[in-house]
Amino acid sequence: MCTVFLDQGEFCEKCAEAIQSEAFVSKQSDSLNRPEPEKLRSEPDQPPTPQEKRKDKDRVYIWLGIGTSAAMMCASMAIYAFPNLLEDPAVLAARAEEQRVEDCRLVFEEITYVLQAGSGSVESMTCASSAGPNQVRRIGNVVRVDHPNPSAYGLSEIYVTNQSHQVFLVDGESS
Repeated sequence: MCTVFLDQGEFCEKCAEAIQSEAFVSKQSDSLNRPEPEKLRSEPDQPPTPQEKRKDKDRVYIWLGIGTSAAMMCASMAIYAFPNLLEDPAVLAARAEEQRVEDCRLVFEEITYVLQAGSGSVESMTCASSAGPNQVRRIGNVVRVDHPNPSAYGLSEIYVTNQSHQVFLVDGESS
C-alpha cells in the first residue's frame, strides 16, 4: 500500500522521496555549473562555428538594411520638407518674379470682370507692387485701366479694357 511508482521503478515512500530529492539536487547542480552561451565563446582559441558566422553575417545585413532604410526615409523627408533646398538661387528668384507678374495679371483679369459688369471701383483694385491707384481712361465707350508702375515687373505697360477679358502685358522691347 505504501508503494510509490516512479520512472526508475517501484519504491517505498522513504526511498522514493530520497530518489526525487537526489534528482532535483542533481538538476539544479547541472544548471548552475553549465556555462552561459556568451561565456562559451570567451575562449579565444576556439574558432567560431559556421552557425555563429552565419548569425553574425545575418546581423550585419539586418543592421545595414535598417540603417539604409532610415537614411532613405530621412533624405525623403528632407526633400519633401525643403523642395527648393537644392535649387539654384537665380532660378528661385526668377520663379518668384514670374509669380509676382502672374499675381498682378490675375488682379487685372478680375478688373475686366468688374468693368464688364459695370459696377464697382477699379482704382482700388491694385497689385502688390503698385505705387498708387490704377489709372482709368475713357475713350468713347472703351474704358482702359492701366497699372501705375509696370516697370516694377519689368514691363512697359499692363492694362485691360472693358472690351475683352485679356490682360495686356507689354514688354519694354515691344513698344
